[in-house]
Amino acid sequence: MTYELSRVVWEITSKCNMNCIHCGSDCSCEIKGEELTTAECLSVIDDLADVGCKLIFLSGGEPLLREDLGVLISSILIHGIKVAIISNAYMVNEETIKKLKEYHLLAYGISIDAGEAYLHDYIRGLKNSFNHIEHAIKLLNENNIIPSVVTTVHKLNYDQLPKIRDFLIKNNVKIWQIQYGDHIGRMSKECQITEAQYLEIAKFILETRKKYSDHFVNVTGADVFGYMNDMSNELFKVGFWDGCMGGLLVAGISAEGSVRGCLSMQADKYIEDNVRNRSFKEIWNDKNSFKYNRRFDCSSLTGYCKNCLYATICKGGCMRSASLDGGRCSQYCLYKIEQEGFSSPEQARVNFSKQEIFDLYNPIRKLPDEFLNSK
Repeated sequence: MTYELSRVVWEITSKCNMNCIHCGSDCSCEIKGEELTTAECLSVIDDLADVGCKLIFLSGGEPLLREDLGVLISSILIHGIKVAIISNAYMVNEETIKKLKEYHLLAYGISIDAGEAYLHDYIRGLKNSFNHIEHAIKLLNENNIIPSVVTTVHKLNYDQLPKIRDFLIKNNVKIWQIQYGDHIGRMSKECQITEAQYLEIAKFILETRKKYSDHFVNVTGADVFGYMNDMSNELFKVGFWDGCMGGLLVAGISAEGSVRGCLSMQADKYIEDNVRNRSFKEIWNDKNSFKYNRRFDCSSLTGYCKNCLYATICKGGCMRSASLDGGRCSQYCLYKIEQEGFSSPEQARVNFSKQEIFDLYNPIRKLPDEFLNSK
């Protein structure tokens, strides 16, 4: 059986000018490994075209830090593949916007993690980053480049969602993806949202779609919100969740060339190979690649998912969450919550006091003085 690749998320660099408290890739100001050269990247793009790839998301790190970005985008476009960028927007200014305008991007994705400047800057590890974002969005809109926003939610910024929504409406951003932070990279498990918060965020997404449909083109929970109940069907819009698409329709490529079904599946066992060992085309077309999805068997499911009515369809939910603790069963599932409630009293909590959040995050990175006094 052949698999036609729909989209790829490609971390073209591990270098970053921020230090986000939840970074799943643990990026820094220094390049972590030996990144693919321009020639190697161009070869990968040839392969992506050969296997029918329709869309490439260039991410990082911060993709604008890669000096050959224009060369790579030009090659992608020549092959008839659409391209989007996922960025922190700190380098979007009057000078860089001229180049970005030439790239004919499908969209420019920006990470926004709070609706208040001091808290966004704290999460991102860089002062004035929030102010840069507002200016960047203005420039993108003025130059007909579609800005879209990604928000990664954890306990610290859970209650910021309405404020972020207000900010997006004010700044004419019409596409918003909300996801939760998992305990990969720098993110600790203690900082993750609870199951009750997960449920409330799903409700928030649907409420935002309904009440603000005149503004937002799309508000989504990506692949991490939902699964097999009525609410999840509405969240996915297309009918229902049909299992993880890693290795079936989508793939991820790391800065040094490792290929995975999804970059969020960070355990080494999910690395299929490296493009320096074999071409991407060979890896993708290998019948032994991505066995966890291409040869899915319900016996691989664990926990609640093992005996779930929808096991053969859902396949354990998003593999990002399901794969972290060695099993295949997502901690977060609307159907499970509907059927069994929350898994513990702690997971049933929605609200945490400022002091509780302070005690959780301050040892990781000193919180600004105004946090405990903020409303």
